[in-house]
Amino acid sequence: MSNINPNLRAYEHLFDRLSSGKPTWLVGIYVRLSKEDKNSVSLSIVNQIKMIARSLRNFEDFKVVDIYIDDGKTGTDFDRSDYLRLEEDIFSKEVNCMIVKDLNRYTRNLADGIKALDDFVLKHKLRFISLGIPEIDTYKNPTAISSAEVYAALNAAEDFARTTSIKVRAIKALKREEGEKNGGHPPYGYLPNPDGDHWLYDPVAGEVIQQIFMWSASGMSDRGIAEKLNALGVLNPIAYKKSIGLNIGHPRAETNSGLWWPQTVKRILEDKTNIGCSVQGKSSSFDHKRHKQIPIPKDDYVVVADCHEKAVPDDLFNTVAQVRSTRSRVCKQTNEVHLFASLACCSNCKLAMKKTGAKGFGYLVCKTYQYAGEDYCSRKRSIRFDALEDIVLRVIQAQIALVADLQAIVGEINERPEINRQSLRLNQLLENCQKDFDKETRVLDASYYDWKNGDISKEQYYRIREEAEEKLQQLRASLLALAAEQKKAALGVKANNEYFERFLKYQNVEALDRFMLVELIERIYIDADKSVKVEFNFSDQYLRIMDFVQENSKGSEPQSTVEPEPLRLTLRRDH
Repeated sequence: MSNINPNLRAYEHLFDRLSSGKPTWLVGIYVRLSKEDKNSVSLSIVNQIKMIARSLRNFEDFKVVDIYIDDGKTGTDFDRSDYLRLEEDIFSKEVNCMIVKDLNRYTRNLADGIKALDDFVLKHKLRFISLGIPEIDTYKNPTAISSAEVYAALNAAEDFARTTSIKVRAIKALKREEGEKNGGHPPYGYLPNPDGDHWLYDPVAGEVIQQIFMWSASGMSDRGIAEKLNALGVLNPIAYKKSIGLNIGHPRAETNSGLWWPQTVKRILEDKTNIGCSVQGKSSSFDHKRHKQIPIPKDDYVVVADCHEKAVPDDLFNTVAQVRSTRSRVCKQTNEVHLFASLACCSNCKLAMKKTGAKGFGYLVCKTYQYAGEDYCSRKRSIRFDALEDIVLRVIQAQIALVADLQAIVGEINERPEINRQSLRLNQLLENCQKDFDKETRVLDASYYDWKNGDISKEQYYRIREEAEEKLQQLRASLLALAAEQKKAALGVKANNEYFERFLKYQNVEALDRFMLVELIERIYIDADKSVKVEFNFSDQYLRIMDFVQENSKGSEPQSTVEPEPLRLTLRRDH
């Protein structure tokens, strides 16, 4: 034990005396205050020490060794820093008398409390004194710790801890659902907000986060991003927070190297906090006595949108998520995937094509044909990489020109006094889906009567019912989706529609990049004759726009016309 006892020095003025006569009893004063008790004046640290100091006025042959203080620590377990320090001093015989204000300060755990009193106190011949009710002094009455009163007091203490825990959990759950912070430290990119319930945006760290997302969207691997940040001398989240004076409470804060690691980059790229969401409920303890945090599955996180300023826009976050979900092998030299990774596919087997090289040129080849042969993919499909770049660039340029024309037509339609916002296509789909639903319902009903009349067996009925219920579930989902799409169609289409903005921001594109390809293109199919078919993203929005244009072009001649083009464009170039 250290010769300097700062706790004792800080509260020395509360005592009339710190020793008396021969120091037979080496006293360790233990006080504890949980977070939930802090509103109680009578339980404050100072008042506990005052009460114990008053009791020592009539004590003889003692010396106060130290005061052991656990402030803000629960009594439901003994994993408390100063209590463990007291135990060490008891083990080393520097303390042989322990005084607490009452049993609640010692523990609020019935099983562990009884065990500690029966085993620990007796084993180490410790004089244990509790001043409250029931009053305990194991020197004067060794059997006091085994009394029914002690058992009842510990049981009441644990029950208090249990009910308090339930109340606190309920309050925290409510705050999570409202998107309000529940204590803790802000994630990288945000700062504490002492005056509010949400984090404050940190523009310095936010700029780093934005760059991380841009690199990832371009196809750079998590390891590549980490290495680039380290090469630029950017501090990792822990080191950065420490450099600006934030108390982060991280166990490795003092030994942190300041280097970035791939898993750190991964956490940032997957954290919805960066798009303004409150993300809580990532872990939970089992109950009020077992405090080890158990990880919660990501699908069960409590996520509330629009709680604070966004570090990155939604479309960038979603693009990165899409890039990462289709990520292929990373080139060791560049730490990036190639332009068409997971996008270019064989038109026959529908699997992603592999990049290879021959005679100084890059090629994309069908992996299935290359590894498994004609039995699994009938014809060899390959295309030169630079040829595919040229074709896809021209396809994108053509699609952007089409989108620009569509935007002009939509703008002209919206200037008309009367606009048709109905979609005959959706109406017909909805009508057909409802007919199929009614038909399957009749089949299900009829099969029941057939079974009851003995026309079919019980096994046949169950098989028919299972198949019908599966179809009905699918049709029910389709009806809901079509109804939702019909509501969107009823709102019409504006010239500043997100679909237009996605494409037209690349209006003057002269070269391909990975970010643009992932954002705009769903798949690129390569055929055996080297023809290329490009399928674009946002097919639902495209069809909605075409419905709007077609319904408002009937019986009138618009100033400019564009035939409804499919989202699949085909070009061919022989190489």
